Amino acid sequence: MKRFIVLLLAICVGRLQAQFTENNGIIKAGLGYTHDFPGLNGYTAAFEYAFPLIQNFEGAIGGKHADIAGYPRTTQVQEYTKANTIDFNIYWLPYQTEATLFRIGLGYSFSFYNIKRAYPLIVDKDGSKTTTWPSQQSTGRTRGVNLIAEYEFKIPNTAISVGLRGALYKAYTRTYFLGPMLGVQL
Repeated sequence: MKRFIVLLLAICVGRLQAQFTENNGIIKAGLGYTHDFPGLNGYTAAFEYAFPLIQNFEGAIGGKHADIAGYPRTTQVQEYTKANTIDFNIYWLPYQTEATLFRIGLGYSFSFYNIKRAYPLIVDKDGSKTTTWPSQQSTGRTRGVNLIAEYEFKIPNTAISVGLRGALYKAYTRTYFLGPMLGVQL
């Protein structure tokens, strides 16, 4: 049922885009800092195709690759999260001029992840306690809501724009992203 609703929304977005727009949208790409939880940081590469729906609203489809690693619990095991997502977003454009644009977005991600985590194991042998850090690896899928804020500056007399994006999205857990974006108007 959920897949049917997502497919139905995608078809409606495509129909709205074709009906109400004159331009073809923008392709954006960026690379930024990503924070999963204390001690687990890295980067995310993001790309997206955004297109006008109706006045002050855009639809978008995109993807991300997150590569996050660190030693949050022990220096014996490097933990990591590697995730690839497919994103469906809708943006509200509360402020726009010829040169600048501000977007606030809400979306949904489908994430395919590979993680490695270390957990403490305390062994009590003859009154002597020792701690080991066995690691566990797992792969899987998850999904969740995206919250996005983006500032874009359009370079005069070109089809190129630059900007800054901040987002809270689903990789394995809730993940924070902040980084620059480069856009090309189509």
